[in-house]
Amino acid sequence: MSRFNQLAGIAVILYLLILSLATNAQTASGTQNRFYAKNVKRIDSFILFLKTYCNSVKPVTITNKSVKQDKENLRYVSKLYNMDMQYKEFVQDADKNDLVQSQNMQAGIIGLKEFKIDENAGYMATDIWLTVIDDKIIYKKFVIKNTAKRKCAVENTTIPFFDFVYLKGLVNDVDFPVYGCANCDSLVVDTLYQSLFNEAEQKYTAYKFMPDVTNRQLKDEIFTATYLQAGSYHNKEADGLFIQLLKLKEYATISSLLYSPNHLMAVNAYEALAYLRSTRAFDINSQLEEKMKSIASSPVEIPVFCGRDCKPTNFPYSTLKITERNIYDKYDAALK
Repeated sequence: MSRFNQLAGIAVILYLLILSLATNAQTASGTQNRFYAKNVKRIDSFILFLKTYCNSVKPVTITNKSVKQDKENLRYVSKLYNMDMQYKEFVQDADKNDLVQSQNMQAGIIGLKEFKIDENAGYMATDIWLTVIDDKIIYKKFVIKNTAKRKCAVENTTIPFFDFVYLKGLVNDVDFPVYGCANCDSLVVDTLYQSLFNEAEQKYTAYKFMPDVTNRQLKDEIFTATYLQAGSYHNKEADGLFIQLLKLKEYATISSLLYSPNHLMAVNAYEALAYLRSTRAFDINSQLEEKMKSIASSPVEIPVFCGRDCKPTNFPYSTLKITERNIYDKYDAALK
C-alpha cells in the first residue's frame, strides 16, 4: 500500500471517529432534554408558518451579551418548570436571581403572584405567574416575549409574532415543552400540579373547589377565573363571567360559587344572586340566604379595582358599602 493510501485510510478512520463522537454527543444531549426533539419539530412548523406571512425576514442585531443572558434565563425557567418547590423557597430563589415581584394578590385561600425577569437583561422578557395555596405552588405559568420585533425585508412591516427563529438557536437550553401558536405574540408555558390541587380540595372541605357544570367550555372558564388569573372587584361594572352565567340561567352554578375558595368569586356570586333576588327570577332558600349574608359581611379581603393606572388594593367587601341598588344597577346595565 502506498504512503498516500495509508494516509487516506487514516483520514477516513479519523473522520468516522469524529462523526461517531458527534452523533453520540447529540444523542446524549437529546437524552438529557426530554422535550428537545418535539420542540425542534414545533419550532420548525412555526417558522414555516412565518414564511407564509413574510417570505423574507430582515436580520436583527442581537448582542452576544443578550444571547448569553437569554440562555441563562431559559435555563432558569427550565429549572422552575421542572422543580417542585414551596412558595417560600421560590421567593428565596427569586431574590438570588433578581426577579421583581409585580403583583401579589390574595383572594380567600388563593394567592396569585406574578414576578418578572428584567426585559433589559436580554432580547426576551419573561413573566412568571404562580397560584399558591398554603405555601404550595399549585400552578405555574411562564410568558416569554421578545420586546424587539423583526421586520419583513420587502414590505418593511413589523412581524407581531413571537420570534421562534431566534428561539431555535437557543433550543438546547429549553427544557420545557414549546406549545402555543405560530401567530401568538408570546410563548406561554404552564403546568398544573393536580396532586397538590387535590390535597387542598381534601383539606378545605368547607369550600367547593369546582361547581358541577356540564358545559365543558364554561367549566374551563370558571376554573381559569378561580385559579389561573388575577381579577378584581369593580363597583361600577358587573363581572363578565357572571353575566354569562346569568344569561345561560346557570343559577345552580352561581349558587355553588358562593362556596368558592377564591373569595372574589364568592363575592361575585353573592351579587349575582342578590340581583336575581331583586328581580324575583330565582327563589333563594334560607341556606343560601345565610351563606350570602356571611359572604357580604366577611372580613376576608378581595382585590378591588382602583383605576387603569394602579394595581388593585385589597379590602374586605363589607367595607365597600355596596347597596342592593348599586348591585341591581350595574347588573341591569350589563344585561340590557
